[in-house]
Amino acid sequence: MSIISLVKIRPVSEAIFMTEPDRYVTRPLIKAKTVDYRAYQVNLAEIAAKKSTMIVLSTGLGKTVIAALVAAKRLELYNDSKVLILAPSRPLVDQQARYMRRVLDLDEDTILCLTGQDSPETRKSSWQDGKVIVMTPQALQNDLIQRSYDLSDVSLIVYDEAHRGVGNYAYTFIAELYERHGKNQLSLGLTASPGHQAEQVKTVCENLSLVHVEVRNEKSKDVRDYIVSVDSEVHYIRLPSEIEVLRDILYSLIEEYKAPVGNHGFNLPESRRMTRKEILRVQSAVRKEIGSYTSPPRGLYLVIRNLTALLRIVHLIEFIGTQGLAPTQRYIRGMYEEIRNKKSSKGVKDLVTKAEFVQFENLLQALISKNHRHPKADSILEIVSEQLSVNLDSRILIFTRFRDTAIEVTETLEQLDDVRVSRFVGQSSRGLDKGFTQKKQVEVLDGFRNNEFNVLVATQVGEEGLDIPECNLVIFYDCVPSVVPYIQRRGRTGRRSPGRVVIFVAKGTHDEFYHWSVMSKLKKMPRALEDAEKEEEEQKQTSLEEFADDEVNDESEVPFSSIAPRKEEPENIKLIVDSRELPTAVARELARLNIEISGESLEIGDYVASEDVAVERKESADFIQSLIDGRLFVQLTALRSAYRRPVLIIEGEQITGLRAVNPASIYGALASIAIRIQVPIIWTRNAEETANVLYRIAHLEQVTSKKPLRTRSGETKGSDAEAQEYILSGFPGVDTVTSRALLTAFGSLERIFSEDVKSLQKVKGVGPKIASRILRLLQVEYPEYKKKPE
Repeated sequence: MSIISLVKIRPVSEAIFMTEPDRYVTRPLIKAKTVDYRAYQVNLAEIAAKKSTMIVLSTGLGKTVIAALVAAKRLELYNDSKVLILAPSRPLVDQQARYMRRVLDLDEDTILCLTGQDSPETRKSSWQDGKVIVMTPQALQNDLIQRSYDLSDVSLIVYDEAHRGVGNYAYTFIAELYERHGKNQLSLGLTASPGHQAEQVKTVCENLSLVHVEVRNEKSKDVRDYIVSVDSEVHYIRLPSEIEVLRDILYSLIEEYKAPVGNHGFNLPESRRMTRKEILRVQSAVRKEIGSYTSPPRGLYLVIRNLTALLRIVHLIEFIGTQGLAPTQRYIRGMYEEIRNKKSSKGVKDLVTKAEFVQFENLLQALISKNHRHPKADSILEIVSEQLSVNLDSRILIFTRFRDTAIEVTETLEQLDDVRVSRFVGQSSRGLDKGFTQKKQVEVLDGFRNNEFNVLVATQVGEEGLDIPECNLVIFYDCVPSVVPYIQRRGRTGRRSPGRVVIFVAKGTHDEFYHWSVMSKLKKMPRALEDAEKEEEEQKQTSLEEFADDEVNDESEVPFSSIAPRKEEPENIKLIVDSRELPTAVARELARLNIEISGESLEIGDYVASEDVAVERKESADFIQSLIDGRLFVQLTALRSAYRRPVLIIEGEQITGLRAVNPASIYGALASIAIRIQVPIIWTRNAEETANVLYRIAHLEQVTSKKPLRTRSGETKGSDAEAQEYILSGFPGVDTVTSRALLTAFGSLERIFSEDVKSLQKVKGVGPKIASRILRLLQVEYPEYKKKPE
């Protein structure tokens, strides 16, 4: 059992971190006059340099400074080691790397910034030269799974935004490998919001091997002197009658779609209290019932259709109430785009044909054409204008949950003469809205820091770790349902100078519910940390000697990671894994089984175990979706044509009842796969079972049958040269490299097939075994061949 200690305040000690006339921190590997001396940062860094610690520190109080101080100490103590800093997004990684180059007294070429945009080969070669490496956890996880390098030389791992260290997030797997391979291990978790329940704090600490927790906030004694005032205001906004009419139309649609659901015995709350959570709960129950029939009643499919429509209506009610008219119109355009691209459900198709929906659309369009807008738009113009009139050099940060709203707010603010505004969004593209590249994100942030822009309209990507010290005003255009983004949004102001936070709450909408929910959770957070402290005291009452005397009799009570390795040591098993599978739980489980993984962009299949065997993996939900959209049979037919022994693995607890698909259709598809396409099907419950099946398949092929590992394609290549390589690489033991060497040496397939064994052996990579087999296969008769009578 791990023991997590929690200490709120400790006296300041300067035993490690010396100061220069109370202004700057001076110590080895910290550049002179680059780090302002702050007592709590020095104190926390000293503690964290001694034991693996999670530091809970309010946003804006300098968590990165603490990371730099601890990094300097570890590199001084272990000068041949590396420090690894992990941050969840590319802009954050870039920002952290730039700060480390500014304050650490190291060759700047040894402070590296590595992300998924760098090729695996680049990351592998760069790792060898780096002293301080700042990375995204997803890129690091992919490299560790492929054994590009290991963590043995890392003397410190810093987990920025450590509250993410739960579930299957990459932090948890990285921490597990670090504990297994690290020689001089120390971990540091940094977060402003570990969770509002003691169990959440404990889970993060256990996952990241953090044995101690330090908490600082604005009320802490050693922090107070560095806190500047932040004025918070909640602006309650009443919806105009025009928007209430639009909402009423949608509520009438809810009643129409809700009635058939109730008639089939599935209960939903009344229309004005209906939430997505309730709809999804009922949807899951209906799908489960569908899965219990061989031939389900048609009425259940009608219920599913109605529930799908209800999800969209509830979302539209939230949009029109909290976001605005134009964002709602953009969302509706997206619905029609789905229908045109044949990606929508029957529920959406039915919804847009309803007379009430057409009425809603027409009224919405009429209001927009008459320049009506959500009252939040007028409020934001007033507040931003007021702020700039008081201080023209102000920098203002506006947060919204949706990209459509970010467009609306940006266009609204462009009406003001003194405003220089830019959006700041994530990298993924959504429909016609293209995401920002990493380069674009960095350019916009630099522009905001340098006052090229004085207003930034940001979505969720702007909440974590933006280093904008002089942000005068932060506006919540909408409310968030979670504590973490609330704290992160609020922490964007009041860092070095007084700041102001304005929160818009539209009365009677989701805004109001989210706002009070977050307020309630915030009140619980201090108690969660106190509960963790009480639990730690209770754990201390059991001595370590008692644990040492206990014998474990039931292996089921022992954590998986602590069970001794199997006596059967794995041979050198290898798998070629599609690069899209590397971030999955299956790849992590394969790494735990000590399988050597090579990531490639595979045209066919997800895993290749030998020249004969390739595996297509489908999670249950993806199996059903690929059956609906037609991908399934195309993929499996290609797999069958390329590999002699293809395999389909379906992963999940169940396959019926997940979607509104007739179970008979699913059973028919399974029968066709097994009988018509002749692809064997293996069922697994989870990623761990899938990995073990893949291990056994690869072992059977590579160890038992001695089959070579290589990929195949279902189609011949385009050019003659590529076709020649393809034909030649079909011979056992001949891969693409060897086939090219043979063709280069002899010029054509005819000449190769005319040579003797000794001539073939002169080619690099061709031994007597391969040469003999090529010539033997050219001469041996096919078993089914029937000679024509003479």
